[in-house]
Amino acid sequence: MAGNSSLKTPASPSSAYSWYVVFVLTLLYIVSFLDRTVISLVIDPLKADLGVTDTQVSLLSGLAFALFYSVIGIPVGRLADRRSRRWIIGIGATFWGVMASLCGIAQTYAQLFFARVGLGIGEATLMPSAYSMISDYFPRKKLPRAYAVMMLGAPIGSGLAFVVGGMIMSYAENVGVVEFPVLGEIRSWQLVFLITGLPGIALALWALLTVREPLRTGLMQTSREAKQLSLRAVLEFARGRWTTYGTLLSGMSLSAMFTLGYFGWIAPFFVRTHGLDESEVGSLFGPVAIIGGVAGVLAGSFWCTWLAKRGRIDAPLRTAVHSLWIAIPCGIAAPLAGDVDLSLALIAVLVFFLTFPQGTNVAAFQLITPNEMRAQVSAVFLLITNVFGLGLGATTVALLTDYVFGAPERINDSLALMTALVAIPSLCLLTLGLKPYRASIEEAENWLGRGPAGADSV
Repeated sequence: MAGNSSLKTPASPSSAYSWYVVFVLTLLYIVSFLDRTVISLVIDPLKADLGVTDTQVSLLSGLAFALFYSVIGIPVGRLADRRSRRWIIGIGATFWGVMASLCGIAQTYAQLFFARVGLGIGEATLMPSAYSMISDYFPRKKLPRAYAVMMLGAPIGSGLAFVVGGMIMSYAENVGVVEFPVLGEIRSWQLVFLITGLPGIALALWALLTVREPLRTGLMQTSREAKQLSLRAVLEFARGRWTTYGTLLSGMSLSAMFTLGYFGWIAPFFVRTHGLDESEVGSLFGPVAIIGGVAGVLAGSFWCTWLAKRGRIDAPLRTAVHSLWIAIPCGIAAPLAGDVDLSLALIAVLVFFLTFPQGTNVAAFQLITPNEMRAQVSAVFLLITNVFGLGLGATTVALLTDYVFGAPERINDSLALMTALVAIPSLCLLTLGLKPYRASIEEAENWLGRGPAGADSV
C-alpha cells in the first residue's frame, strides 16, 4: 500500500484515462449513496417491524452512519496523503458492500444500528482519497468540472435508491415474506438492503484492477518533509485562514443539513401527507432525483465556469450562494402545498438547486489547499459537514415531528420549519465568506508560483 506502488500513472496522464478514473470513482460514489440512502424508502415498514419511533429511525439513517463515517475520515485522510489511495478505496468499498448487505439480515434495532455503523466506516474511505486523486489527474482550471462529474453520484445514487428500492418493495409485497436458505425469512425492507448492498464488492475489485495511483502534484513545498505534514500542521494552516475555512465549513454544514435532512424524509412525507405507498414514491421521486440532480450538478459546473471566465475568482463559492436563493423558498413551499403534483414540481426545482453547487463546493476547498494536505482537509470538511448534514439533518426533522408538532402526519410542517431554521443562516454565512475566500484564492495562486489569480484559476 505504499505510495510508491509500481502501478502509477505517468507524469501527465491522458485526458481520456483521467476521465475514466472519474467514471470509476463516480460509480463507486453512486453505490455508496444508494447504500446509505435506501433506508429513507423503507422507514415506515421498518418502524412497524422493529417497533421504533421516527427519532430512533433517524439515528439509523443519520448518527449511526454519519458519526463513524465522519470521524474515521480523519485518519483515512491522513493515510491518503501518504499512501496508495486506490488501495484505501478498494478495501473500503469491499467492507461497506459487506456491511450494507448485513443490514438486510438484521433482526433487531441494535443489529441494524451496528451494521449502519460498519457501512459508515467503509464509506469513509472513498471521498478523501477520491478528492485527492482527482486533484492529481486534472489541471486546476478543470477541477470544478471533474468534481462536478463525480458529484453526479449523489443524485444518481439517491434516485436509484428510490427506483430500485421501490421495485424491490413492490415485488416483496406481492410475494409476501421471502424465504432464503440459511438466512430464513426476509421481509420486504430487509430484501431492499440485501440486494442493494452487493454491487459495491464487485466495483471495489474493478477499481483495484484498472485504476492507477497518480503522481502527486501541486505541492506547497518540494522537500521530503513537506510530505510528512501532521494533522496539527494542517489545522494550524486552516486556523491561519479561519475566516475562509470557518465561513465555508459552517455555511456548507448547514446547507448539508438542509439537503440531507430534507431528502432523508421525502418518502415518509409523500406516504403520510399525500397517501402514496413506497413503490409509488420510488417511481415518482426516483426519476426526479436522478434527472433533476444530474442536471443541477452539471448546470452548477457550467455556471461556475461562466462566472470564472468573467473574472469571478470566487466562482465556486458564489455558485453555492446563488443556489440557496432559489432553494430556500422551494424548500418551505413544497411540503405545505396541498396538491401532490405541485409539491412534486417544487421538489424537482429544489433537487436541481440543492445539487447545483455540489461539485463546486468540493473544488472551493481544493483550490485553496496545498496538495500534501488536501485529503486531510477533505476529511475535516467531511467530518463537520456530515455530522451536521447526515447526523443532525434527519434527526432535526424527526425531533420536530415527534416533540414540536407531536404527530407523524405533521412531517410536512417539520420539513418547512427545518428549512427556515438552517438554510437561511447557511446563506448568510456563505455570503459573508465571499471576501475572505477571494483572498485565499489569491494566496494559493501565489504559492503555486502562478502570480496574481485570474479567471483561469477556477
